[in-house]
Amino acid sequence: MNILRYFLLIITFIVVTHASQTRELKEVSVQLNWKYQFEFAGFIAAKEKGFYKEQGLAVDIKEFVPGVNIVEDLKSEKTTFSVYDFSVLNLEEQKDSLKLVANYFKRSALVFVTKQNIVTPFDLKNKTIMIEEEQLDLSTLNALFKKFNISKKDFKFKQHTFNPKNFIDGEVDAMSAYLSNEIYEIKKSKVPFNIIDPQTYGIYGSGVNLFTTKKLTEENPQLVKKFIEATNKGWIYSLANKKEIVDIIYDKYSKTKTKDALLFEANQIEKLIMPKIYDIGKIDKQLFQKNINEFINDGLIKNKFNVEDIIFDINEKKKTQLNFTKEQKDYILKKDKITMCIDPDWMPYEKLVDGKHIGMTSEYIPILSKKIGIPIELVPTKNWSESIEFAKTRKCDIFSLASVSPSRLSYMNFTSPYVSFPLVIATRNDEVFISDPDSLINEKKIGVVKNYSIEEILKRIHPDNKIVSVKNVNDGMEKVARGELFGFVDALPTIAYTLQHNYIGELKISGKFNYNFELGIGVRNDDIILFELFQKAVQAIDEKEKQRIINSYISVNVESGFDYTLFYQVGIILFIISLFLFYRHFQVSKHNRVLKKQQNQLNKSNEELTKTKKKLEASIKDFEILINSVTEAIFIFENDVCIDANDIAHKMYGYNSKDEIIGKNIKDFVPKETYKKIKERKREDDSNIYESKGIKKDGTIIDVLSKGTNAMINSKKVRISAIVDISETKQKEQLLFQQSKMASMGQMLENIAHQWRQPLSLISSISTAIELKKDLDISTIEDERKELKKINSTAQHLSETIEDFRNFFKSDKKKVEFSILKSIDKSLELVEGILKNNSITVVFENVDDAMIKSYENEFTQALVNIFYNAKDAFEKQEKERYIFIDLQKEKDIFILKIKDNAKGIEESIIKNIFEPYFTTKHQSQGTGIGLYMTQMIVEKHMRGKIEVENISYTYKNKKYSGAQFTFKLPV
Repeated sequence: MNILRYFLLIITFIVVTHASQTRELKEVSVQLNWKYQFEFAGFIAAKEKGFYKEQGLAVDIKEFVPGVNIVEDLKSEKTTFSVYDFSVLNLEEQKDSLKLVANYFKRSALVFVTKQNIVTPFDLKNKTIMIEEEQLDLSTLNALFKKFNISKKDFKFKQHTFNPKNFIDGEVDAMSAYLSNEIYEIKKSKVPFNIIDPQTYGIYGSGVNLFTTKKLTEENPQLVKKFIEATNKGWIYSLANKKEIVDIIYDKYSKTKTKDALLFEANQIEKLIMPKIYDIGKIDKQLFQKNINEFINDGLIKNKFNVEDIIFDINEKKKTQLNFTKEQKDYILKKDKITMCIDPDWMPYEKLVDGKHIGMTSEYIPILSKKIGIPIELVPTKNWSESIEFAKTRKCDIFSLASVSPSRLSYMNFTSPYVSFPLVIATRNDEVFISDPDSLINEKKIGVVKNYSIEEILKRIHPDNKIVSVKNVNDGMEKVARGELFGFVDALPTIAYTLQHNYIGELKISGKFNYNFELGIGVRNDDIILFELFQKAVQAIDEKEKQRIINSYISVNVESGFDYTLFYQVGIILFIISLFLFYRHFQVSKHNRVLKKQQNQLNKSNEELTKTKKKLEASIKDFEILINSVTEAIFIFENDVCIDANDIAHKMYGYNSKDEIIGKNIKDFVPKETYKKIKERKREDDSNIYESKGIKKDGTIIDVLSKGTNAMINSKKVRISAIVDISETKQKEQLLFQQSKMASMGQMLENIAHQWRQPLSLISSISTAIELKKDLDISTIEDERKELKKINSTAQHLSETIEDFRNFFKSDKKKVEFSILKSIDKSLELVEGILKNNSITVVFENVDDAMIKSYENEFTQALVNIFYNAKDAFEKQEKERYIFIDLQKEKDIFILKIKDNAKGIEESIIKNIFEPYFTTKHQSQGTGIGLYMTQMIVEKHMRGKIEVENISYTYKNKKYSGAQFTFKLPV
């Protein structure tokens, strides 16, 4: 009995203890702005893995349902925290009531998915758009509408169903969607689509932003901190264990999305969070403030405000005052001084000049010394390597500025960074822009200062590197200038400073790495209390003070450097050209839609004409009804005199009634040249459709499609002519050619940039040298004449280059006799820069030549389209890239073959590539008219033939495969 009593007592104790612990958990809630999915994995993982419970929190994660007002529910304390995407347009009005406490997606995934004919925000007008009302008020899509002056009345609003099937089935023209979410289903459906991304139009947004009330951050900041820390831990766990969290979401939260779709979302979200670049949940204040300033300049925000007003930093109290422990205070009293080593040649960061410490760190060190309360004494060294040796032997307690590396951790600890700048690469001026400098480390000789942490980090990331250690920054830059090194790597301020002082016009910054060079205080690792003091002091440095110090060094350097006048002038010209191209593209797109409609109408009319002809043969009695039942103009001629016509005929030709037409000769309706063509077709009883000209009553010449048929009516031989006015269609066709030219213009501008870069650099260098010699009074008239002659020669070369490109854009009006081989050479000159930039080699096989009489500029455009098509095909091929050209003459036919080794065109689409608007790329990347225009030029204008096929072949004993375009041109 006693045993039973004890057992019951133990059970009661456990139950009471558990209940007590449960009651101690603080109940909070977080309102999501979408459905349960991996977008909110950090919150779900923090709850399911017990991270919230560890912080004493019982968290209710609320799924979004239509009708919920996220912001108002947060303000009224229906929820503790809320998640939503926003644009900075909404921040200012919320700053007095809400605080942004964490940011997880460093860019917003929210975009518009649209039909392919919707290319710009302007095209959204008068369309049916499926969007959540909350997004119209808060998101980056709202900012996009404001920037383009689009209000809700300008489109047909449809409440979001959160189902991409509405778009796939064509029920809506556009829908708001997430790059990590609905795109998966739309891609699977293979329905063509386009994406309008607010970020493309300079509208910065971020995703999964965590907000709470200003009141809560003031009354209970520790609760906010606990929630953020647990959520951050949840996100770290989710990214490391994607499949596990996908299973949890699918099994416990929602089966709306398949596991495959959730896993796709997880991988996309990791790209949005950028965990290798940003700390999880960290808010980039500088980026927020930059975007606010841009919107103020655009007039979208009226009142300037500081991001500090809306952002809550849980560590801000630590930054404003230092609270030392008793042990730390005792240490400060006993410590006489702190010895410090610096890099004696590392401007603008720091430098030793005549025993004096100068540069950025020379201003930070007194601030840190004052906050800690211990004097800091400089220990002079000859170079950075000696500074490292002094630190290892404990001759100095700290480094003023250093970056953490595995080898240094054996003798130093490192505080949080107080200086952070991008890592960049400097090269000679003739090198092109480097989009991914990391890719060069294993291929090129890259200089790094010996014993810098950059050297150790890069060598660890790239074991097969070609990194060369140099003595200091100047040594590295000098070796690049002499061609001994391809490039030199260091932080942006250091390289910029050295360029501006020593290498203007000779070296340049050619690329930026995807990570920053972060620098803090290095503290000897056998003195933990000293490290704690510096960690607190670094965190307490005021952000405004940091910016002041940076500006005092960076801005002065820029002012004394390069003259940007020419750069700005060229920039303005390119900006004007870009605006013009955008406007022309918008107009041409509009006209193309009309053209397509006209073409459909023409096809429909031809079908109706065929039906009408059959009815005429069946019953003459129904003749009047029949000729008025079609949309074409119908004329009936007997001996070239009009004996009847339908209503469309007199309207098309500008007459008041059919009676005005009857009795007129056919010559009254056509020019002389067209009349000769009609007589020939009438004799031959040719009933094929052909293109010709017509004359209206007022003398206006119109373009028409005609079809004539010889027939017997009441025992009389007559000619029945069906005519369609294609004047507008012809104009649209011309616009289509113009669009193709405009599409080529963007590509040609890129070529111009390639061909102008080196001459412009030469002119800049010569003019700078003349000015410098003048200033130093060492210039002579002979030297100046010689240098000016070089400038003139270079300018003449630029003039010849632009003349070549100008000729390319001239419209052909007359046929001229030209050499096919020379035309091919001219086309290759136009695309020379792009071919070189993409490492494409052109190989001529058979080289026959022939003179043909045709439109040379159009033929050049056709060839350029083929070469660019080949260039695009090579995008996924990194090794050898060849374009082979074969020219052969066979009797009266000239055969030109152009093939590549890009592995060919998919068999499922090869038959469609000459169709208008067919493209394998989004409309933001391609129009789909290049090959269509090439076919029109060759087959319609040059009366030739163009074909494409996939072939395999051998070159230099190596097998290749690719697409081959064959031109057959009449000589």
